[in-house]
Amino acid sequence: LLLQSAEKVAIRPRQVLHHWRLPMDYVYFIERGLVSVSARVDDDEFVEAWLVGSEGLVGSPLVLAEEGQPTPHRRIVQIGGEAVRIPAREFMAVLPTLPFTRRLLQRYVQSVLFQASQFGACNAAHSVRERLIRWLLVARDCIECDDLPITHEVLSQLLGVRRATVTQVVEALHREGLIRT
Repeated sequence: LLLQSAEKVAIRPRQVLHHWRLPMDYVYFIERGLVSVSARVDDDEFVEAWLVGSEGLVGSPLVLAEEGQPTPHRRIVQIGGEAVRIPAREFMAVLPTLPFTRRLLQRYVQSVLFQASQFGACNAAHSVRERLIRWLLVARDCIECDDLPITHEVLSQLLGVRRATVTQVVEALHREGLIRT
């Protein structure tokens, strides 16, 4: 039923899938790629709250809320790939008729809430080095690939730190043989 209104789409780096405080037009099931869900912290600044890869759904608030509700987060593609896109209206209409799928998606939302709370705890308690390593590991798991085509600038924005700080940490990790750049 969900696939009847679905279409496969390419997702490109820096593509905004959902703008903050606007209703969602589509949900996206990521097949390949990486999407950041970011919270607004300033007029022009967002910090990542969680990541979505091939394990998840971009648009999880629709599992819990009513269609047309504004969302407090921005969803932006960090690593391009492909997704299955379903109009939010059709998703919301069909979901109540699919109890197993709804329960599965609710469990996914539970894991997203855990991930977001863990990100928040890590941001408060850990060094930039530890936060960057966590981000690299989570991203690697999400895209199931060792190559992460992402810039120091983007990492600095996602982590809410200076780009120079990211560069220093990346260079140290490279010298230690933990990553290749």
